[in-house]
Amino acid sequence: MVEPRPIILAIQNDETDAPHLVGRWLEELGFEIQVLRAYAGESVPSEVPSNVSALIPLGGHMNATEDHLHPWLAPERALLRDAIDRDLPIFAICLGTQLLAVAGGGRVERAEIGEVGIYSIHGVGVTDAIFTFDSELPVAQWHEDQVVELPTGAILLASSELCVNQVYRLGTRSYGVQFHPEIDLEVVKWWEAEADNAFIDSGKSTIAPEFAAAEAELIKAWKPIVQRWGQEVLLNKH
Repeated sequence: MVEPRPIILAIQNDETDAPHLVGRWLEELGFEIQVLRAYAGESVPSEVPSNVSALIPLGGHMNATEDHLHPWLAPERALLRDAIDRDLPIFAICLGTQLLAVAGGGRVERAEIGEVGIYSIHGVGVTDAIFTFDSELPVAQWHEDQVVELPTGAILLASSELCVNQVYRLGTRSYGVQFHPEIDLEVVKWWEAEADNAFIDSGKSTIAPEFAAAEAELIKAWKPIVQRWGQEVLLNKH
């Protein structure tokens, strides 16, 4: 009898931001990525289903507390709160990391200066099994909000010049990242065509050339980190 693949539940908050590369990298390890399309009205559970090994709350153009406009955000935060309480693994991306912060008692505000394009982040001298920073690493950014107060018990792992809380760990196997390891050039072009406030307010006409120049380096940097997290989930899956 073939053992079923462990399931990671990805909560998609925006039509244009699917698990994409991160999903593929985790599928290579043997995971099944189940995508819950919250933006399209699919119901978000307030507790982690018993067959789910990990969560990936994804990005989106909205604020993490705009419940009056996006009613699934409240149950998504409840879902993340349940995972925090049970120390279940989470890999939270951009809006996802802001939702995770709020769910854990932290705070999100509009950034004084947003980040859209290719930036560098650097470690803050904390040793971590998944996120190791021997030097600066490139990241693809696209955000106007940011975590200004980490969730209770979180440990900061990386910062950038414009955003202090770029990567944090919560519990034993949960991480929040402010940037977008999941995107490729085609996604960037889609986002530019569907320009949101973050892109409009950046004053940039395109980031496609700088992204294309950095794409191979981004994959080289972030695929092994995402897969290290996936391997840790496999070792400890319930």
